[in-house]
Amino acid sequence: MKFSLALLLWLPLAVLAVFAAPAAQAAPARPHLALDVQLDPATRQFHATATLTDDQPLPGFRLGPEFEVTALQVNGRAVPVARRLSGRAGAFYALPAGSRQAVIAYRAVLQPAQALDHRQVLGQRAATAAPDGSFLPGAAGWYPEIGKFFSYRLALSLPAGQKGLVPGNLVQESATNEGYRATFEFPHPADGIDLMAGPYTVSERSLQLPDGRKIQVRTWFHPELAATNGLAQGYLDDSARYLERYSQLIGAYPFDIFSVVSSPTPTGFGMPSLTYLGREVIRLPFIRATSLGHEVLHNWWGNGVYPDWQKGNWSEGLTTFLADYAYQEDEGEAAARAMRLAWLRDFAAIPAGADTALKDFTSRHHGISSIVGYNKAAMVFLMLRDEIGRDAFERGLRLLWQQKRFQSASWADLEAAFATASGQSLSVFFRQWVERPGAPDFRLKSAERSGDKLTLQLAQSSGHALTVPLRLVYPQRSEMRRMPLGGRETSVVLDGIDASIEAVEPDPDYRLWRRVAPALLPPILREVFVAPGARVVAADAAADVRAAAQALAARVLDAQPSEVNAAWPATGAVLLVGLDATVDAWLKRLGLPARPSDKRDAGKGGAEGTAQVWAGRDATGRPYAVIAGRDAAALTALLRALPHYGRQSWLVFAGTRMVEKGVWPPHVERVPVSARR
Repeated sequence: MKFSLALLLWLPLAVLAVFAAPAAQAAPARPHLALDVQLDPATRQFHATATLTDDQPLPGFRLGPEFEVTALQVNGRAVPVARRLSGRAGAFYALPAGSRQAVIAYRAVLQPAQALDHRQVLGQRAATAAPDGSFLPGAAGWYPEIGKFFSYRLALSLPAGQKGLVPGNLVQESATNEGYRATFEFPHPADGIDLMAGPYTVSERSLQLPDGRKIQVRTWFHPELAATNGLAQGYLDDSARYLERYSQLIGAYPFDIFSVVSSPTPTGFGMPSLTYLGREVIRLPFIRATSLGHEVLHNWWGNGVYPDWQKGNWSEGLTTFLADYAYQEDEGEAAARAMRLAWLRDFAAIPAGADTALKDFTSRHHGISSIVGYNKAAMVFLMLRDEIGRDAFERGLRLLWQQKRFQSASWADLEAAFATASGQSLSVFFRQWVERPGAPDFRLKSAERSGDKLTLQLAQSSGHALTVPLRLVYPQRSEMRRMPLGGRETSVVLDGIDASIEAVEPDPDYRLWRRVAPALLPPILREVFVAPGARVVAADAAADVRAAAQALAARVLDAQPSEVNAAWPATGAVLLVGLDATVDAWLKRLGLPARPSDKRDAGKGGAEGTAQVWAGRDATGRPYAVIAGRDAAALTALLRALPHYGRQSWLVFAGTRMVEKGVWPPHVERVPVSARR
């Protein structure tokens, strides 16, 4: 299974289904694929011999359209090649009835590697080769595909100076002046193989896991990365730390090796036993502290227990919760609270009715799907842990791993594991959070005190069953209570209330997935980036500014507008792009707040800013975002970086470099307590 690195490439992670498994309780007999692959990246020549064996008859196999079968043996006898083309899916090769073994010799000249941005990488299906890096994704059809889950063993031969790998355990390896040869084995259910090669320098350390096993931890880095002082060692040590952490939390790491592999393109993929990261990504200082752990954890959730894709992909949400969010918890409650607020802020940017249920999420393909599949799912696991307690939650994780290792699991399987671990029914919880789209929008209508009793009136439009955290605010202190909320109207009386109570704050720390009133949340750029029907307006008529506006809109807006507007639209979210002075004039004419003056001219350390970006809402609550630059070149310089900062309220850039950022402060809902007459 190939998972994309969500936090980095498109906040937040996409799922490309490459590995999966049937839901059988016992491991069934599977077809086996033995591959001997020879690849010359300089000439892009590819030659392979594949041996397919199965206890059941093999009706045929598929190969990508560029791959030519040169010889075919079935059950030990040569047979004619019967090829039937079928468009992008390539060619189907029929086998005689009763075929249980097929030996296939085939070849191709692969496509040359291309310079791709992160969006293009996600959609790349072709097998490509070049001395700087070769990538053969499973979707390219570079090995015989039979439409069934299989195990495999692969021998790879490359010229001297090249090294390569596929997911799985490393059986043997040699590198001489004659070339590189390695054998990998994947004994578990698989329905795809990804192959990577490049001019790698390999660094390695061993790690003894809690169960006593020793595994290899490796980096496969391009020469300039390998020569960077401390970089490879840092990745080795941090990978080992994550492997130990999750082996203790969940269960034994399921492979004998874990590798960090550099790519010449901006990839961010997690595969069984490895992660494939763009070499520029690898240099980023925060990757080892965040995204690396996320990809390590996918070896348990996603590449160790497979999502039942037809019933929803839970693995991205659970991985986000146990990795990205858990690291914020490690830093402290303030950091964790900030991430929860960011999730709800993202959700507030989605118009009501535009989201989907968790059961319908399979992979990230735009901003809304990632908000549901990553953020909402992670919050659901947080609420589940709050509901059943940390000990029961962690028992549920270990039980799920024990029961479903290298099998597929649905949301119903997760419910069963956590229900068993906690000893309580969780059917209402999972039904409302997994099967229903949307979220509650509860509000505290009133708080009245009479003696030592406090009567609270809560309402919601959705009828969710909730336990709402409440902060009771006194002059010099506060205390937390929890209040059940079921149905659309609820009245609850709390005892033991001091007469000095001043106010009540519902869910002040954002521990419930809910639709927060926009006025309470700070505006962020993502409100415009994900808004359906968002428009782009060029504040300047100059052709180079309009071209920059069109290019920026294409990069950041999910809506992908077909034209640049010259006038402010009457409805909908708006992205305003222009030069500094012209933007200022537009804001004044529209009656919108002026540019944030304290962020206008300088970034951190006194660095001069060439462009400024900020988010706001007009008097009606309509979101807008502004991009103002010194000149058209300053605007164009934002194309690569800006899509990664949707969770910010404001940014300052010096050329292509972001030098300052921030989020406007939120407003916590507070209801004053009145005395009952």
